[in-house]
Amino acid sequence: MMLCLRIHRGITLHGDDETWVRAKAAQAAEFFATNLVAHFRAEEEALFPAMRDFAGASELLSELISDHRELEQLAARLCARSVARLAEALARFADLLEAHIRKEERELFPLYEKEASAELAAKVGSAVNDIIGDAMQPSSPELLK
Repeated sequence: MMLCLRIHRGITLHGDDETWVRAKAAQAAEFFATNLVAHFRAEEEALFPAMRDFAGASELLSELISDHRELEQLAARLCARSVARLAEALARFADLLEAHIRKEERELFPLYEKEASAELAAKVGSAVNDIIGDAMQPSSPELLK
């Protein structure tokens, strides 16, 4: 969320500054590669399959997977040559990532906590740990600055 906030604030102030836009785009792309790729994999391979039979989960899971795919596409666009296109991709990346995180916090996690048994939660936790390992914290916290 901190990265999103910094992008939102910075685009308003520095959106025409090519150096700033390129630097923030590089930070966002690196954050995606070093943190979000594993996070998305853990969700899609461990958490989401465990939730597929929860009442009301199907549409939410589809939306979240769609967000993942769009964020992947936006991350790939964070090396655009045109500064205007780069700034546009950066702003959309921050908007979507922030909305995605809020959707997880407000809808996904409460549903999981309500529906998951202790046994299922232990299995999912183990599977997530197998995918992400001990790297639950950002591997490059300086990218959040």
